[in-house]
Amino acid sequence: MTRARRWGWRVALLAAAALLGGCATPLRLEHTVHSQAAWAPAARPTPGDRYLFERLPSQRSGDTAREQDALESLAESVLASKGLLRAQEASVAMGSAVPWGVQLVARSVKYPYAPWDAPEPRPGWMPYGQVVVGRGVVSSIGLQWPLRPPYYVRELALTVRDRRSGEVVYETRATQDGPWNDAPALWRALLEAALDGFPDPVPEARRVVIEAPRP
Repeated sequence: MTRARRWGWRVALLAAAALLGGCATPLRLEHTVHSQAAWAPAARPTPGDRYLFERLPSQRSGDTAREQDALESLAESVLASKGLLRAQEASVAMGSAVPWGVQLVARSVKYPYAPWDAPEPRPGWMPYGQVVVGRGVVSSIGLQWPLRPPYYVRELALTVRDRRSGEVVYETRATQDGPWNDAPALWRALLEAALDGFPDPVPEARRVVIEAPRP
């Protein structure tokens, strides 16, 4: 192998390593979070407290129920990191007291492009360059397609209800946006941002940055 070819292989390997390293870099996701707590002085969550997920009628069947199952599975892990443990339905049926009820409402909206981008022209045959032939100039015609990726906005609302009094005592909302399609890692980051500061969050709107693996 000649020296030039050896250097060519080395450059190619370094480029591949740089590409793989870039892909492994986690995403730094920015979230807008609004939270409000209204715990009674004598009724605050403590590590080891149990809760049940509560659902709206629209969340109890079909595709929505399956999506809710996946979201609650992620939330179970995040809530466990805050000291709350999910109660089993069987234990509740046997009369075991569970002090908290947790409700999740989420949505994801896909837009054709980012809010700050101009609308894409429709695909079609358009001139995109010029070719010089002899002394004349000939316009080159080609089919242009939109190249910009879609843009996603994800929103999550989480409430905690005191099942002893029936009152909602904790409310938090988080928003996340970017060019990444829905993925469990992104929803988990949204949940972590929503529960930032739990159970005593900053009451003002704030920006929360969470790192997540690339989907």
